[in-house]
Order: sequence, then structure tokens, then C-alpha cells
Amino acid sequence: MSVILVNGRGQLGAALKNALPSFQNEIEEKVYVYHTWNIEEKSEEKQKIEYEKFRLFVEEHTNEKIIFISTYSEKENWYNHYKQMAEAFLSLKCKRGVSLRIPTIIGKGTLRKIKNNKLQAYGQMEIITLEKATTEIIKFFNYDGIIKSFRVPGEKILATTVEALIKEV
Repeated sequence: MSVILVNGRGQLGAALKNALPSFQNEIEEKVYVYHTWNIEEKSEEKQKIEYEKFRLFVEEHTNEKIIFISTYSEKENWYNHYKQMAEAFLSLKCKRGVSLRIPTIIGKGTLRKIKNNKLQAYGQMEIITLEKATTEIIKFFNYDGIIKSFRVPGEKILATTVEALIKEV
């Protein structure tokens, strides 16, 4: 069968696209991987729009397999709020939907902001390589169990150590 990347852009989309040819023959059914979401603008208005897009997508594909890429950040913001609402909606409306909570992916985003002094490093971070995140997502292409939400573990490290590492490069 086939894997359809909803959006398919960004570092994760590119990594999944590159990995798919070697897995396409092992996939038992059509799988949608939904990983498109506005991560830059975290206002309530923008995040509600993202949630509504997701909700409509799920309603159009209720009987199909959807893997939703989420986050397990606990920051108090509208991005996390609506991501959690999307997970709950998927679990309630799509019998074959699965949410995967992924830690911060090494590459763009948070780490780049720390490197460019646009974000202050504090506390502990959990990070994952792009390759490991991709491998973990692929493991769920043929998953058919009753548990609908999973946390993909990363490596825990002090944010100040991450900052020191990326600023040395």
C-alpha cells in the first residue's frame, strides 16, 4: 500500500520521504502521516486554525489510518493546548488513528533559536535525532493495536549543555 505525507515539507517530511522507498512494500494499508502544523506562530487564533484543519482532515478520513505527529512539551501555550486537543479528537473520532508524541528534533526550530540567541536555554530538554524520530514513526505504519497515544523517548540533557554544544559548532 502507500504512505501519504500530509504536507510532507520540513525536515521531518523530507526524512520520511527519503526513507519511504525502502519500506513501501512492507506497508499493509494506506497510512496518512499528519505532521503539518504552524509551530512559529503560537497565538490562540493561529493554533485554532491548525486544529480546525486537522479536525476536518480527520472527519474526511475517519475510517483510514492516521498517524498524528504531536509533541510532549508541557509549556503553557496555545500550540500545546491545540495539539493535545487534536490528539483527543483523533482518539475519539478515528478508530485507526495514533498520536505519537515526539521530543525536540535536533535541527531547525528550538535548537536553532537557542543557537541564534532568540531563545534562552533553561531547564532540561529532551532531544531526538531526525533519523531516530523517522525510524520510530515508521514502526507505527503497520500498528493495529488498541492503544492510541505513544511517547517516543529521546535523550534528556540540560538545556545549557545543548546551548554550549550548538554554539561550539
